[in-house]
Amino acid sequence: MKKSYFMRTFRLDGYLLLISVLLFVAEFGFMLIGLFLHGQENGSMVKYTQFLYKYVMIVQHGLQQVLIVSILITLSIILPEVIMRAFKDSVINISKSIWLTSRIRKFLQMRATREEEKSMIFRYNKAVNKAIVDVRNDSVVFMVKLPNELGVHGMILDNKNSMREEIANRLPEYSFSNIERVKSYLRLEGTRIR
Repeated sequence: MKKSYFMRTFRLDGYLLLISVLLFVAEFGFMLIGLFLHGQENGSMVKYTQFLYKYVMIVQHGLQQVLIVSILITLSIILPEVIMRAFKDSVINISKSIWLTSRIRKFLQMRATREEEKSMIFRYNKAVNKAIVDVRNDSVVFMVKLPNELGVHGMILDNKNSMREEIANRLPEYSFSNIERVKSYLRLEGTRIR
């Protein structure tokens, strides 16, 4: 079973984008602190504020460099998929895939009703948060990795029909097969109705 480039890099792209946003916020915060320190002209604390300003600027510059590297790495991972979709498919399908993946993950989430269920439901939710949908012009592929734990494994298998129904309802222009198990994954494939 071969995963598409989008499926293999989806989680990594999400983590890299999160790291980039956090670095941007931290860098912006240090820039504001630097502006505040630079504007201080208290006679008794001039040397101290200059000392702090110097090191705040060093940290801000370092964060800026790491942010640039993070953005470049993220772009180098995302661009091949965007270019491939632009030539062979549609770039809009990337956003459809991301949106549908988030909707399916939210749909599959469960809430614990009793205290003893909390750990099982937590592990189930962790497993379904790895589900991914890849929408193309001519096909759709849905995959979710089955965990090694029998109870959680069974909970996911019990929801096979609702997974298929939800995806089929969200993408009515595709015809879907039954969900089948391929090694440690559940896989659903759909083809566009011509």
